[in-house]
Amino acid sequence: MTDETQQNKSGPEASRPDRAFFSRNIVKRLLVNRIATGVVTSGGWIIIGSILAILFVIVGEFYPLFKEPTLTLDREFKTRSVPLAVGIDPYQEKAYAVEKDGIRFYSLLGKKFISQPEIPEWNSAQVTGVFASQKDFLVLGLSDGRIYPMQIEFRPSYDSESRRTIEPFLLVEDAFQIQNDGSPVTLLAHLKNEHGYQIAARSAKGQVSLVSVRLRKTMMGTTRKSISQKTISVPVQGEITAMVFDEAHNNLLLGTSYGQIFQVDLDDPEHPSQLVGATRRPGVAVTHLGFVLGGYSLIVSDSDGAVFSTQLQKISAGKFKLTKIYDFQPHENQSHLFSISLRNKGFLTGSKKMVRLHYGTTGETQLSLSVPDNAEYKAITLAPKFDGILAADTTGTLHLWKMNNPYPQMSIKSLFSRVWYEGYDEPDYVWQSTGGSDEFESKLSLVPLIFGTLKGTLYAMLFAVPLAIFAAFYTSQFMDPGLKRTIKPTIEMMAALPSVVLGFFAALVIAPQVETFLPGLALMPFVVTGLILLALLVHEKVPALKFMAHSGKEIYLLVFITFLGGLLSFWMGTLVESSVLMGDHRIWLKQVFEVTYDQRNALVVGLAMGFAIIPIIFTIAEDSLSNVPGHLKASSLALGATPWQTALKVILPTASPGIFSAIMIGFGRAVGETMIVLMATGNTPIMEWSIFNGFRALSANIAVELPEAPEGGTLFRILFLAAFLLFVMTFVINTIAEVVRLRMRKKYQGL
Repeated sequence: MTDETQQNKSGPEASRPDRAFFSRNIVKRLLVNRIATGVVTSGGWIIIGSILAILFVIVGEFYPLFKEPTLTLDREFKTRSVPLAVGIDPYQEKAYAVEKDGIRFYSLLGKKFISQPEIPEWNSAQVTGVFASQKDFLVLGLSDGRIYPMQIEFRPSYDSESRRTIEPFLLVEDAFQIQNDGSPVTLLAHLKNEHGYQIAARSAKGQVSLVSVRLRKTMMGTTRKSISQKTISVPVQGEITAMVFDEAHNNLLLGTSYGQIFQVDLDDPEHPSQLVGATRRPGVAVTHLGFVLGGYSLIVSDSDGAVFSTQLQKISAGKFKLTKIYDFQPHENQSHLFSISLRNKGFLTGSKKMVRLHYGTTGETQLSLSVPDNAEYKAITLAPKFDGILAADTTGTLHLWKMNNPYPQMSIKSLFSRVWYEGYDEPDYVWQSTGGSDEFESKLSLVPLIFGTLKGTLYAMLFAVPLAIFAAFYTSQFMDPGLKRTIKPTIEMMAALPSVVLGFFAALVIAPQVETFLPGLALMPFVVTGLILLALLVHEKVPALKFMAHSGKEIYLLVFITFLGGLLSFWMGTLVESSVLMGDHRIWLKQVFEVTYDQRNALVVGLAMGFAIIPIIFTIAEDSLSNVPGHLKASSLALGATPWQTALKVILPTASPGIFSAIMIGFGRAVGETMIVLMATGNTPIMEWSIFNGFRALSANIAVELPEAPEGGTLFRILFLAAFLLFVMTFVINTIAEVVRLRMRKKYQGL
């Protein structure tokens, strides 16, 4: 009894350490689970936060492109008299004003008068007309019938402490007598270049006096000046109300009070004139003609306040016409003031009560300035750095506005709509970020890049999806398991190939071979399919040959037939090219279909990028097909369905959500591909679906342009906008794919 009692007592006492051990083990596991859950959750949130941080950085870089331009009144003060024209130095420290009795310089910082340079042989004349260019070359028309050309220079100097001082200088040329009867000169135009300058002045009704000053350097290093003066008669209706030189065609354009615009050819000794344009209706006078930077787009303003841009286009030998491009926001009354930017296609127009800032490339009016009620605008100018506006009114007050408008050419329209660029016959989508001159206007439409991205992706998917899906279907359902263990890892290893290697191989090997054997490649799908069908027919009709295709190992025979079909296709393609395609398929494509064959084209990109995304689609699709529950297949076979019927009607629908996900993941991979697209295509941003032409994708464009883009510049920020669009495209694609996958999964989960 003692031993038995001792045994009974020792049982519960012995179990207490076990319970304590299990309790500690449970607590430990719970602690580990909580730590693991916290680590995984934290990692997920860190990834999400990192992606959002990258997104915020991208948005922060391109957001300034769409900020509205702003104007801030910086200072204003009175001048000695009412200015007829004004100008400003690049640092907005000094200004000049053309007044009736000459030219005066003012300090904008000190708001005070500085000096009035003496002009030789002025003879107490008064200024009755003035033409001022943005390069500060002036021509004054005087009340005694003379014209006075002169150059204003703002010269910076620095003291020992690097403090800048701007000194204005007036360089006066020789005066010319235009009106022999001493009547005042009121309307002028001039053109200055490295060869000299030309001045046009209205002298009488339908007559223009032309002064040409040519500068030639002698072999001794001196400069020789030659001067010629003549009068041009133009049969115009009404009076000449506006003039401007067209340097591109060496013409003089004249606007009339009747609303007509004439062109006078300065190269023809007889000076024939022709009517090239007009205002909206007869009787609406042309009040100003002026070219924006580059001398190609002509801005016309009229007495109704309308402002529109035109381009002079050649219609036949010696015949031109003005084609209207854009209508800008009009003024309420006559627009007679004009000033252009020296940095871009921006320009100012002004009426008595309103000054507006326009941009020639986009056709948009960006800013408006109204004058105080007791005054009217008399003169305006844009700051040389496009960062300010100086205006004078009839009370003699100078107004200086600071302008913040660093990206005037950017708008939703210029990025995603057709724009009528200079030299083009119609509006178009164009990407061309660099040019050969300072007057070049960047063409930054993102539409060709988006189009190129979708084009390359489309052709890659057309090549990759059938091969990957059919290969996955065969591998998972019909291939011998032993062979499958070799084939599947081999295909998956293709995903390890760097895209730069595939792009290099495509550019140096695939592209030349495709160009050589294009007819054979076009015949290959038909020839290979025909041979496979023929082999199937022979296999069915001749039982003795069934040993050649064992069940699950048909792939060996198919590979042999495909190889044989490829050789036969290339041979047949050579025959077809020599007998039907004029001996060269490229010439035949050009003459018959007007299609230009580029060696690096969408076909090459489709083949190379297809090989890059086949492993991704194949792996995911094959896993989806192989992971279909075995009881579904067994049930189908038990009910009498054939293996093919089971695979097609049971397994394929059940695995369709995974297959769809595989396709969409491959699509996202193709959209973001960079190196293959960069190396295997010509990187030409054109919008054509032709498989024989190249394209430029968003990702490749970022890789090409970003190293050369100045930080903070327009191109730099647009490339970040392109990156954002690429992010949005992949996000939308993946979101749609997930939504569709979940719906398909819900639909087939009851099987």
